[in-house]
Amino acid sequence: MPVRPAARTWRRFGPLERARIERQLALQGEARCPFCGSALLERTNTRLAAVLPTGAGGLDLDCRGCRRFHALVQHTPRSLYLLRLQRLAAAVLRA
Repeated sequence: MPVRPAARTWRRFGPLERARIERQLALQGEARCPFCGSALLERTNTRLAAVLPTGAGGLDLDCRGCRRFHALVQHTPRSLYLLRLQRLAAAVLRA
């Protein structure tokens, strides 16, 4: 029986789970999956790199069992400037 494509895809944690992970990182320095309790593994490059502005970097915290990830994005002053410029351009185009 073939595996469904949705069963193989990686999904982001929801807002409540992301908040819980952030709280664990702040208090303990490491995080566990809110669903299965396994340790989240650090991936050095983020899955969101294609949509980040130039200069921004990040990493992912992966749960291999649940196939979910939490992206930690690190912006530079230049990347924040470019992000704001993109949002301004989108607003002008909508108007």
